[in-house]
Amino acid sequence: MTLLLDKLKVLPDYNVEEILKEEFPRCEGHCYLDHAAAALYSNSQIKKVSDELQSSLFGNPHSRHFPSDSSTQIIESVRQRILEHFNTTPNEYDLIFTSGATEAMKIVADSFQWNSSSEILHRRSNGAVSEEKAVKKNSQKAQDIEDMQHEWKSLRETEMTEAHCGAFVYARENHTSVLGMRGLAHWAGASVYSLQIKELHNIFEEKSCTVLKDSNFDMDTFGCANAKEKISQGNSHQRGVTRTNSEMCSGRKNCLFAYSAQCNFSGTKAPLEWIEKVHKGALNRLLKTSPINKDARTEFKNDPHWYVLLDAASLVATCHLDLSMWKPDFIPVSFYKIFGYPTGLGCLMVRKRAWEVLKKQYFGGGTVLMVDSREMQLVPRPSLHDRFEDGTLPYLSIVAIRHGLDTIMKLTGGLEKISHHVFHLARYTHHALRSYRHANGSPVAQLYCEEQHWDVKTHGSIVNFNLLNSDGSHIGYAQVERVASLYNIYLRVGCLCNPGACQTYLDISREKLLHHFEEGHVCGDARDLVDGLPTGSVRVSFGYTSSYRDADLLLKMVRECFVEGPLVIDLSWMEKSAVSLNSEQDEAIVQLNLHNRGPVVETSDCLTGIKKCDTMSNAYTVSSSKHYSKNKQISMKDFKLVSKYNFVQSEDTLYNYVGDSDSSVRREPCSKRPLRLFLTDIIIFPVKSCSGISLKRWIIDQEGLKYDRRWMVVTSSGMTLTQKRLPRMNLIKPCLDLQAGTLILTYEGEKDIIVPLEPSVSTTSDLSLCGGRVCGDQLKGRDCGPEVGMWLSKVLRMPDLRLMQQITRRSGKLQADVHRQSESLSLANESQYLVIHRPSVRKLLDEIKKKGLIAMTEDELVMRFRGNLVIDGGNPYEEDSWASIVVGDLHFQIQGGCRRCQMVCVVPDTCERTREPLLTLVATRGSSMKFGVHAKAIIPGECTENAALTVTVGIPVESTSNNEVQNLCL
Repeated sequence: MTLLLDKLKVLPDYNVEEILKEEFPRCEGHCYLDHAAAALYSNSQIKKVSDELQSSLFGNPHSRHFPSDSSTQIIESVRQRILEHFNTTPNEYDLIFTSGATEAMKIVADSFQWNSSSEILHRRSNGAVSEEKAVKKNSQKAQDIEDMQHEWKSLRETEMTEAHCGAFVYARENHTSVLGMRGLAHWAGASVYSLQIKELHNIFEEKSCTVLKDSNFDMDTFGCANAKEKISQGNSHQRGVTRTNSEMCSGRKNCLFAYSAQCNFSGTKAPLEWIEKVHKGALNRLLKTSPINKDARTEFKNDPHWYVLLDAASLVATCHLDLSMWKPDFIPVSFYKIFGYPTGLGCLMVRKRAWEVLKKQYFGGGTVLMVDSREMQLVPRPSLHDRFEDGTLPYLSIVAIRHGLDTIMKLTGGLEKISHHVFHLARYTHHALRSYRHANGSPVAQLYCEEQHWDVKTHGSIVNFNLLNSDGSHIGYAQVERVASLYNIYLRVGCLCNPGACQTYLDISREKLLHHFEEGHVCGDARDLVDGLPTGSVRVSFGYTSSYRDADLLLKMVRECFVEGPLVIDLSWMEKSAVSLNSEQDEAIVQLNLHNRGPVVETSDCLTGIKKCDTMSNAYTVSSSKHYSKNKQISMKDFKLVSKYNFVQSEDTLYNYVGDSDSSVRREPCSKRPLRLFLTDIIIFPVKSCSGISLKRWIIDQEGLKYDRRWMVVTSSGMTLTQKRLPRMNLIKPCLDLQAGTLILTYEGEKDIIVPLEPSVSTTSDLSLCGGRVCGDQLKGRDCGPEVGMWLSKVLRMPDLRLMQQITRRSGKLQADVHRQSESLSLANESQYLVIHRPSVRKLLDEIKKKGLIAMTEDELVMRFRGNLVIDGGNPYEEDSWASIVVGDLHFQIQGGCRRCQMVCVVPDTCERTREPLLTLVATRGSSMKFGVHAKAIIPGECTENAALTVTVGIPVESTSNNEVQNLCL
């Protein structure tokens, strides 16, 4: 019997696997679940764009020659093609090209007229003076311009004294770009209202709309608790906006309602029927309540005129929007969300009835018929899009839009088929996560969406959730993201640029929000839990190239890494009201579930072989037991390089390289580990993300261990390469020859390359420079030359690589000691030193061995954590409480734990990726997955850069407590 949840799978009407094979071979081995952020571009789409650009001659459309005319024709052709895609015509809508949906919303917010004072100007500019008339040199034209400028000047003077008393109403669960509109509305004098989607559903119900016409209507009927909320009004009185306790405005007032057709947080679709209801005044009585930006309500002498902005960016990525049926006034769109390429290009579609309420104050090149540079005189172009498209359009990118739309249609048959496919993927994923239980019966996931009947009209391509431990506590989204990366799953975490939905679904009150901020959490960071509660969530979103294999891989990750005990599948919640019954299979699922009314227990990744379980009442269990694939044990050398370069200097100097087995400190058997701390390893990594060198004794300088992370590999575009992107970097073995003053890079099967340790020129101005980025710092360094770059490109199989040597100091990234300034850094991410504690390594290794997932040695695990100073002795994880350590005569301040990423999963000798030790870190160290500690050296003031400070393997180490560190640093 097949697993019940599998019956929710509905195959698409087009061949996804064939599309992936032919159009997206680069996606093999990857699971992309972030289509709501950006769709993926297809090979044939890019080829068609490239072919057209290579075969055509395009020029700036503001010129008048043949290449210019070609561009103009393409732009207008694509404009028409887009309108056809949305089933409308230029007679109904005009289309303004923008940089994306965000700029489209900003245009509306900047230009919307909250009263009717400039109506005459727009009527004249929209039709009274055509471009042909304006270019004729006759007295009538001059008189028209003079009359127009007189009207413009007088109307502007009127606007400066008349209060703007329209209203801006927005659904709270909206993209940040919509929320950003309220500031401009506030400064213009409009009243601002914020309503939750649930409140809007109540308002727009038929009986509610009837109530809205009642003069005694009170918004408290609909639970609008936000009426008392306020936003800062700043210095609004300085902007000429008059405020009174009861504002009375004459003339026509314009109101704007903004909402999202599909929530980019939850995937819930809002009814498009709201558009017509708003146009008919369904929100009129809302204006009799207090807005969030004023102390008192605004009174309207006459009913206002309503306009609707429909944020369609999320919806139209996978669904069709028919503008012949639905008539919003403003529709922002981003094209990369539909077909991936080009980015930085979108549009604003404006319904003809709304042209008159957009008045633009700024103008750029190509937007006017006439402008006098000496006086405030201009004549705007009559076409709406000509007035709003400032400067030169990205005409070469616009060429790509037609090919994007054509490709989507050719590959899938249209957005109707896509919308059904992604809906079924989302429904299957949501229902599976909703049904998963830990062995104790507690939910595995908390889902965020409207709990209504699941239908393609009400839900889209998005599933949003947080994972839970068996005790009900939350698992941080950053932890989920890191684990997902081990499965090559790419998803989105955080608040997803939708603070309203995030705060609503996660129940983040105003007080909690301020508390999160005071605790250091800001938008976009990895602070996923504050006081054990989530600050954001995990979002997976499907596109036309997504498959059930992607959804199953996500569910497999959840089962393997976040379910405690045997997985229980509970379908008792799945009533008919919760499932869209699109087939007899769906009906069978519900009927079987309602008959059994019990959970299903799964103890295997193999979702077959279900049989009735005798030990659980009304339950099903999978007969085979949970299994793990075991990797063969990897043969590891001792943690030191073995190379022909083994330069040993005199006894009075340093051993710059240790290559024999006797050089390491001998350790006692595990049963006799000493409690006293001592240094077992010194390791430097000359080239960032490449292999390390194990040393017996070494120099300390102002940036840390000498020559540690002083070089890094960058691309010609300035991108820094690390093992996150290229695990094979660890196969590059560095060696140092101090006598010759060279760094030698080796790679098996290739000739060695030699790099000078110091530049041979006298000043840095004579150096050839290249750039890279480390932990947010944009850096310039010495380019070690084309020969080294070619060698790196060959061994790493990437073109145009460079080896960059650090020539300038960096400031420390971690909190500095109160008594000292921030330390200098090499090209290390955060700190001068990373300290690893071997008892903690052994404890972690024991946990890994218990699972039987993978076999590795202690030294290999140490190697994976890429520490500089490795210490033995003491108890596991005691380093978490260290405030400082003393290594010989040197003092080190501990700067906190090191948050781990998937780099620790790279096998050093083979550069294969495994899922350990990160999975065990998740289970044993919490969401931050910290292992090892950051440190900086406290160098005495009398020591200079020329003074030799050294550290030696085998010397004792002493740790200090927090109350001792202050005296140590004095």
